[in-house]
Amino acid sequence: MTDFISNAASPALYAAVLLLAFLSMMLLIMSLGNLAVTWSAVRRRVVSETARAAGPGRDQPNSPVVIERETARGLNILMPQGEGERSALRRFLNLAGYRGANAPVIYQSVRTGLAVLFGLLTIFYSNLLFPRVPFFAVAPVIVLMVLLGFMLPRTIVSLRRDSLMEEHRIGFPDFLDLLVICVEAGIGIEAAIARVSEELERIFPSLAFNLKLMSNELRAGRNTREALDSLSQRLGIPEGKSFALLVQQSEELGSSLVHTLRVYSEEMRLKRFARAEEKAQALPVKLVFPLGLFCFPAILGITLFPVAIKLFKALGI
Repeated sequence: MTDFISNAASPALYAAVLLLAFLSMMLLIMSLGNLAVTWSAVRRRVVSETARAAGPGRDQPNSPVVIERETARGLNILMPQGEGERSALRRFLNLAGYRGANAPVIYQSVRTGLAVLFGLLTIFYSNLLFPRVPFFAVAPVIVLMVLLGFMLPRTIVSLRRDSLMEEHRIGFPDFLDLLVICVEAGIGIEAAIARVSEELERIFPSLAFNLKLMSNELRAGRNTREALDSLSQRLGIPEGKSFALLVQQSEELGSSLVHTLRVYSEEMRLKRFARAEEKAQALPVKLVFPLGLFCFPAILGITLFPVAIKLFKALGI
């Protein structure tokens, strides 16, 4: 079978096999991810119910609580050893919307698993499609695929983080406008944030979620300064930090919060308009490459094709 593939197969068959392998690998990755999430949720539920039924101080050697603790301790081997690196990793995942307690462990496990999977699949398909190629020639490709598998989850999480931060940046002026309206109507800052989060949930779900989380923190008894600082860290944009400092200074100095929010809202609208102008001005530069790659050769061919035909006829070619 291997000789038949290596001798009689066409490049189209190679491409089809590689495409099929890639699709199979992606389906396997998604299935394993869903299985891991489901297993973790079921495991936590079983552990909590068992611990609640057993009561305090009854952790037996083979109890689910001990098993869960030992499993988490074993998976923590994949985590960074430094406390600063752990905090940076957790903040990186929080900015991307992965706020679960086991998110760092799952993230590191997926990175390691993908690196191993990409390496094994490269070895398997290189032996299947190119059996006569020596291993030292395939080794750089294997190393490259292992690095690709290890870096792919971070790239995906980074893209999701950037997308959420852009959503926060776009929706923040609207949040301020609605907040000014609510505060001018006589609603307190805590109730106003809760009301605005409901209005923004359909258009900016991530921003609304963070605002609801802040509202719940205030209801739970957390002071306004800590809640605002936590909100700015979760949003990950400079506008959130400026908003937190603005509200804190307004409370400390006793100035009008409505006037302060109105001025800051106008500033945010101007910044959003400036960002739109900046993107519009950068558009011609970004269009140079696609125009030169796709449009210019077509125009050149249409222009020179009749001239080339007349030249060939004149030369008798």
